[in-house]
Amino acid sequence: MDPAVKKNIKKSYRPLNQQKAEEELKEKNQLLEAVNRQLHLKLTESQGEVKVLTQKVELLEKSQDSYLAVLESGNINPVTGRQILENRQETMKCQMESVLLLESLKDELKLFNQTATKQMEELQALKVKLKMEEEERAGFLEKRAAFNNKRDDFTATLEQMEQLLSL
Repeated sequence: MDPAVKKNIKKSYRPLNQQKAEEELKEKNQLLEAVNRQLHLKLTESQGEVKVLTQKVELLEKSQDSYLAVLESGNINPVTGRQILENRQETMKCQMESVLLLESLKDELKLFNQTATKQMEELQALKVKLKMEEEERAGFLEKRAAFNNKRDDFTATLEQMEQLLSL
């Protein structure tokens, strides 16, 4: 037999535990390689983000320097300028809160208006119903009065007949 074939036969007759261990190591190695690729991608993304943030910081520093130069050229103390900026930011914050409160109040007033309109419609419907009930009652009272008049007439006629019969 060829020595290479013998070597392959010996490899195929490895103990079962050793084959399992090698397979597990291969799987773990593949898993580690995949994780390594993911970490490398995240690192690349993070480096890009750091670069962008660094550029933004540099831009902000340049802007701050130019603003300070403008303040100094206008004989405005940078500390006072910061106070002015802080006051302006506080004013903006108060304005935003006011706008939010006004919108909330506006929404509540719309809801109140809708509720009031609905209640007014219900009140009008009840008034119409009450008027109809009053008209029905008035008609009933008229019928009752007419009935009582007829009854009184019949009673009077009956009494007259009784008197005539008793004569």
